Amino acid sequence: MTEHEYAKIYDLYIRCFPEYPVKKELFMSLLEPEKAVIFTEYDGEKLTGFSMIHSNSIALLCVDDIRRRKGIGGKLLAKSEEYIQNTNAEKIILGRGSRYLLQGVPDDKYSSVDFFRKRGYTAGWTSVNMSLPLADFNVEKPDIPPCPDYVNFRFTTEADLSALLIAVSDAKPDWLDIFKTCADPVFIAEYEGKILGFEILSPDGGRFVSGKEKAGCVGCVGVINEAREKGIGRQMVVRGIEWLKGRGCTSIELRYVHLVDWYKKIGFEVIRHQWMGEKKI
Repeated sequence: MTEHEYAKIYDLYIRCFPEYPVKKELFMSLLEPEKAVIFTEYDGEKLTGFSMIHSNSIALLCVDDIRRRKGIGGKLLAKSEEYIQNTNAEKIILGRGSRYLLQGVPDDKYSSVDFFRKRGYTAGWTSVNMSLPLADFNVEKPDIPPCPDYVNFRFTTEADLSALLIAVSDAKPDWLDIFKTCADPVFIAEYEGKILGFEILSPDGGRFVSGKEKAGCVGCVGVINEAREKGIGRQMVVRGIEWLKGRGCTSIELRYVHLVDWYKKIGFEVIRHQWMGEKKI
């Protein structure tokens, strides 16, 4: 596939998902279409639809709005399912896996959830994206409980990597590979040299933003089991947000959140939903 064809794929994505704007460079970096299996549908020289597959995941399925309800989406889905089935996978997942941009299927204004439901897909839960404007934010504003006075907050250094991975392994072992290669600052809560909690802070981590907004991102927030229910996690997050505000961020973007009420107490609001669809083969 040529660079011109990749450009058409990106342009069609932007038309299909205007609520999820993303820069082309990030689109290419996150999805690596050159490593994907891609099925396309054309009307002459015009790309009218495509599906992109990584392993057993349909990372994206896009059909031009003016060509919907003409069987193109169903045709692309059938080709995608046949390909994944021939890999001996046990199930097909939507927008997740090793490479993805939209986790699950957006379930908002431009929802295509019914399209997948009618074809046998189900979801056990819905993920959400949340946002927090920072114009009036400060660490004292959220109505959250304090954490113990003995807890210290700071950023990690290279010397902390082993201790950090021990904490991640205790709190969320699925994230180990993320922290082994993380290039963004990692903020931690600690006591007497032991890491109790951690989070990744990305000053340029906003993904679905447009215009002059500078959205930071808080990600992979975790607290080790023995330190939970002490207020450490939220206090760590609000201090991290204050740091991001100091770096020029005008808002914070949270993606694919499961603990919605936990973040609402800090001031975040839900702005988007993703239906976590999958289908057994």
